[in-house]
Amino acid sequence: MTLPAAILFDMDGTFVDTEKYWQAAELKLFTDMGVPWEIGMGDELAGCSLTESIGIMSAKSGVDLDVESTIATLIDSVHDMVVTHGAPWLPGSLDLASCARDLGIRTALVTSSYRKFANAVVERAPRGTFDVVVAGDEVTQAKPHPEPYIKAARELEVDTIDCIVFEDSPAGVRAGIDAGALTYALPGLNPVPAHYGAPSIDSLEIVDENWLRNQWAQWTATR
Repeated sequence: MTLPAAILFDMDGTFVDTEKYWQAAELKLFTDMGVPWEIGMGDELAGCSLTESIGIMSAKSGVDLDVESTIATLIDSVHDMVVTHGAPWLPGSLDLASCARDLGIRTALVTSSYRKFANAVVERAPRGTFDVVVAGDEVTQAKPHPEPYIKAARELEVDTIDCIVFEDSPAGVRAGIDAGALTYALPGLNPVPAHYGAPSIDSLEIVDENWLRNQWAQWTATR
């Protein structure tokens, strides 16, 4: 195999710059409650499941947040921002998905965000950008558990070892590695520790057919 069977993309912070929408949603949530909160206080939430994120937000704010209602409020807020302002694609993301399609490489979007929000993003991408979408409310165990990536590979009918994963958070990189995929770390709000062993790239802009072939040849030669 000279190319991966599939490319599995994280969404927030990897394929689309929606982290700023989440920050705005968190700020609005606490502002409406009259509770102090600043942009950046939730940076460590990047890549976490929404349930875990609410627990961290409760601890940081001192407010006992109801998990289900808070998740619903945040999802509605970021969904409305995408509908109103569009999906801010990160550099190289749509080009890489198009390149993969031209090369016969299958694609999946694998996100900790819930299906309602993921759909709003996917609907604004060119038709056929993703063959499969796995959302955070469709798995039993969220990232850093490998289940989301294992589920995506299964739905694509490929093996995870034949996949490349692109991620920007420690939780997501851990999930990709533990699923057995070749996993690359992109810059994110919550930097990926070097000891995870994931190679890093500055942007999806560098990924083209030659890059994919070279990286895949190195990966298959060493596994």
